[in-house]
Amino acid sequence: MVSTEESASPSRAPDCLVCAYFRVTWDPDFPRACDVFGIKTRQLPSLEVFAATGRHCPAFERKLPVDRTRPPAPGGSGSDDDGGLWA
Repeated sequence: MVSTEESASPSRAPDCLVCAYFRVTWDPDFPRACDVFGIKTRQLPSLEVFAATGRHCPAFERKLPVDRTRPPAPGGSGSDDDGGLWA
């Protein structure tokens, strides 16, 4: 049984790339950002959080999976034979 203390403090930093609060910026000097902490950095934000606080990121929340299926065409058969959106 894992105690609450251990589950609240993971043994390693969470993966920012799958976090709901991670984003990529347009700034080539600071390409990664965290919306919770309001930081932009060259490395992963979770590493910056650990360096500043000595604790792993408490705000990590896994992104919801993206549904990559195409919705059916409105009023159509759903095939792309009609030329698609830009025809």
